[in-house]
Amino acid sequence: MMQGNGFSARAKGVLGRTAALPILSALACAPATALAQDQAPAAAAADEDPRTEAPRNEEIVVTASKRGNVYIQDIPYNISAVGGEQLEKTGATNLEDISRLVPGIATTGGRSNRTVIIRGLAASAGAPQVAIYLDETPLSGVGGINVRQSDLGLYDIERVEILRGPQGTLYGASSQGGTIRYITNKPDTNDFEGEIAGRAGLRARDGGMRLEGNAMLNLPLVQDLLAVRAVGYVRHVDGFVDLPALGLDGTDVEKTHGGRVQVALTPGPDTTITAMGLYQNTELEDTSRVLATADFRGNPVIEPYEDELKLFNLTVEQRFDFGTFTGTFSTYRRNSFFVFDQSQFVAPRWGSINQTGQLDSTSGEFRFSSDFKGPFQVVAGLFYEKRDFEGVSAGYYVDPDEGLPARPPEPFFVQPSEQFVRNSAAFVNATFDVTDRLTAEAGIRFYKMKRRNETELVLDVFGRPLGPQPTQRAKSDGNVKRFQLSYEINDDVLVYGIFSEGFREGGPNAPGLLGNYPLAFDPDLVKNYEAGWKSTFLDRQLLLNGALYYMTWDDIQVAQRDPTGAFVYTSNAGKADLKGAELEGRISPHSLQGFTANFAVRYSDQKLTEDNPLVVGPPPNPNAGREGERIPFTSKFSGNLGMEQKFEVQGLDMFARADISYIGSAYTTFSRTDPLRRKVGDYALVDLRLGVEEGGWDASLYVRNLFNERAFTNWTIESRPGIPDRVLTTDPREVGIQAAYRF
Repeated sequence: MMQGNGFSARAKGVLGRTAALPILSALACAPATALAQDQAPAAAAADEDPRTEAPRNEEIVVTASKRGNVYIQDIPYNISAVGGEQLEKTGATNLEDISRLVPGIATTGGRSNRTVIIRGLAASAGAPQVAIYLDETPLSGVGGINVRQSDLGLYDIERVEILRGPQGTLYGASSQGGTIRYITNKPDTNDFEGEIAGRAGLRARDGGMRLEGNAMLNLPLVQDLLAVRAVGYVRHVDGFVDLPALGLDGTDVEKTHGGRVQVALTPGPDTTITAMGLYQNTELEDTSRVLATADFRGNPVIEPYEDELKLFNLTVEQRFDFGTFTGTFSTYRRNSFFVFDQSQFVAPRWGSINQTGQLDSTSGEFRFSSDFKGPFQVVAGLFYEKRDFEGVSAGYYVDPDEGLPARPPEPFFVQPSEQFVRNSAAFVNATFDVTDRLTAEAGIRFYKMKRRNETELVLDVFGRPLGPQPTQRAKSDGNVKRFQLSYEINDDVLVYGIFSEGFREGGPNAPGLLGNYPLAFDPDLVKNYEAGWKSTFLDRQLLLNGALYYMTWDDIQVAQRDPTGAFVYTSNAGKADLKGAELEGRISPHSLQGFTANFAVRYSDQKLTEDNPLVVGPPPNPNAGREGERIPFTSKFSGNLGMEQKFEVQGLDMFARADISYIGSAYTTFSRTDPLRRKVGDYALVDLRLGVEEGGWDASLYVRNLFNERAFTNWTIESRPGIPDRVLTTDPREVGIQAAYRF
């Protein structure tokens, strides 16, 4: 088994079987959305807030509207949430697990380095299209070309909120497809509590063991005044990838550890001050990309990855009779190390590109959320963000006996670079109760962005001129809007209509590329037209929510390669339409005590509405994307189904659960005739769990990926012919035990 070297050392050294399941219907699944059963904490939170109604125990309370605690069924747009209990009982540890619980969400990329896709908005380049927040901190920042979004540890999380569709007015850039919010459990100034939890699993496909340990401690230092909550977690997952050329097995070992400390100070009943410090480090000793035919790679090149995150946030809330003022300040540093095989450009020798990067981000928001006595309410605020990235991309010849850069290093490419981003915005969102059942809402966000790229070419295998490259700049400003009408037909049925916009920042391309490429690319814009409803029937035994949407996507940011085939730049090209329907529900029959069934389905169609300009060139590329072709890596259908049955045996409270999730097929290219076209998706995963809860203890036996489905989740096609494709697959079947003790 390989041994990890640590981030600093590396950096210095390198610069469909669901039809067979009727017999499982007595088992059950984790609820897939906020229609889940993790309601006691949420209801309690709502009950403490005098602005809410009496608790409705079957619903989660969310804060996505930035207007305090609101029952999810009262929010007139498509939002789902997964509660903390469901995260624990389904063994969810990352973004991919969230995507299995909530249809319409997909992820691409490797572990702890993912791109999130909501409603089929899948671009090949540019900034993220889904904003990710940890409480009040936006985490979507500038990284290296190959560094995407961190995968935060999902332990001691109150809930994960998933907002579908553009959220540009309240959440700004990179929220075109939606927004994901991780809401942590906050310190409790009244009660002492703690938890110790663990998990051990055995994986198929020679995947070894998974071992996890978690701990939480809440200390009320001064009753009703001061509390501290500390969380720690560690995860070790053996690998299943083999490198026969090096005689190594199980190279893709994952090691993750992290934690956070939160301090809450409540100097008065209307004042809350919360500070949080977080640290997380994920180390992958090798990539999980393998050949499509088997779990190995032929080249003797090891591709490690490391992601280290340090974060601090301070949030102050001051409540008055007329509303709440919130001020929040965040800063984080993300160090990344990424290696990928580039032997195709230095044949007959072996070589890899090694990227080290450091992202420093500072952001702040000051906002007011009203609680007026009349029909008019408003949320308004100011936002500022500063992001600086410094990195080095270096190519080294690889020692074929070690799989790592030769010693002493033999570089063939070295390029340090810096990026500077400044983002400021002002936003306002107002609602007006036209009648006691009809509500109108309107919002607008004004933004201004500046970005500067600087780089130097120290060494280059392609013969480009060396030395400092011209500084490249880009700036953009504008606004995005939101309009909404909602109507309560009765106390159990709410309907709504929405127009909303979302955008991504533009920016300059990296200097020093060959060929005729644009020096900068513009923001791209999504417009969303949506109609939906939220409803409960039969004395809340049946809950049914749904939405229909139509979105237009203009000036799409797309990735292009320069004439060398090794370097990527971004340009704006083409338009697309995205149409879809989303439906989710929960059944809790009074006649079957302890039984709950949940389901959710999503159907969508994402197609270009005009040809990509590269179709006609120069030079012409008939596979660049024509009108009517589907956007790559987008599936038309996804869904999940789950059931849970609680029962008693010998005085012990027990439960049985089953999860079934399905992801439809997607393709890697626009054109059906493209020789690089490959199919991903079109698979179903089944999880089972049987558990017991007694006093402060709970334990469960589980099986994840029951049928050991080896399906493709991502496909990498090398840019030069003759190089084997590589794929990312679903994780192997895992059988294990999970237990926790709370005190």
